[in-house]
Amino acid sequence: MDANTNSGSSARAERKQQEKAKIIQREKQRQTVKTISRLLQKAEGERTQEDRALLQEHQDTVQELSRRQSRRSLLKRKQEEVFDDAENLKAKVKQLAEELQQAKHVVLYTGAGISTAASIPDYRGPNGVWTQLQKGRSVSASDLSRAEPTLTHMCIWMLHKVKMVCDSCSPAREFIRLFDVTERTALHRHGTGRLCPHCRVELRDTIVHFGERGTLEQPLNWKGAAEAAQRADLILCLGSSLKVLKKYSCLWCMNRPANKRPKLYIVNLQWTPKDNLATLKIHGKCDAVMGLLMEELGLEIPVYNRSQDPIFSLAKPLSTQEQKSHTREEIAPPSALEDTSQDAQGEATAVQGGWFGRGYAKARRKKKTV
Repeated sequence: MDANTNSGSSARAERKQQEKAKIIQREKQRQTVKTISRLLQKAEGERTQEDRALLQEHQDTVQELSRRQSRRSLLKRKQEEVFDDAENLKAKVKQLAEELQQAKHVVLYTGAGISTAASIPDYRGPNGVWTQLQKGRSVSASDLSRAEPTLTHMCIWMLHKVKMVCDSCSPAREFIRLFDVTERTALHRHGTGRLCPHCRVELRDTIVHFGERGTLEQPLNWKGAAEAAQRADLILCLGSSLKVLKKYSCLWCMNRPANKRPKLYIVNLQWTPKDNLATLKIHGKCDAVMGLLMEELGLEIPVYNRSQDPIFSLAKPLSTQEQKSHTREEIAPPSALEDTSQDAQGEATAVQGGWFGRGYAKARRKKKTV
């Protein structure tokens, strides 16, 4: 009994000693990294002989710190917004207009950047949701029920109207609502809690939630989108970082020989992972680029009129059982909007999920933990 007790105590003491040694080693490594980092910040001419000897002794640490600095610099460059000058921007848009007129099948991918002019934040821009979260800042909610289409939205509507943009990849049946249907949906959970009145299957939202990527099959009609991309001879990307869309190779067809790929035009202020494949990268705000494009195409930009918004006639009313299935404010026609305008002047509340999905809440929790 005594031998077993002594053996157990000895094993515990040895484990503690090993853990202590590991902690001391990690602390020693941290101190070494701090010292080398401080020396590398010195100008080469200011380094003493002792400094140079220390750097020579810890070449592995020097190389690792150099790699980290290179990665930070690259990331910073990718996050910087670049603007084409007025003359260059106009020349690029003219090239885009000529290609659009010659194209037989155009596919258009849009991102959150086309809605920033409506005071709806994007994700990875300087003031984007993800950018702010990484800086430990809170993000205020945007009242989607009061947002109106931007100039870019209206330009896309006109391009669709004159049949310059493909519209063949919509789901077979849609239920358009006058409120944000993502209240109960989240990351990888797209059920809204409401049922289709025809087949009684649960209705799903039609967005890619914040944080979703990879081989997501639902809720979007990927088959229809992939078929449209296969036929495309021109792809136009507006206001998207493409960091999620890049995962879906079926939407790009870039595995073809160069002369058989669709021509790729990207409108974005920041770097995207598809820049090196682009026929042309246009550094400009979406509204500015689309305004110039419509001018080149000789098309009038429609003015948004809420009273004529087709959403009020397209929206599917809720059944009696569904009347209390949401708490989000509904999109209102002009008359109803005037009645509630005074109630909407309070301070913006913090985002509680919804159209950001669980990716937002998860990131907030992770940030607090760190």
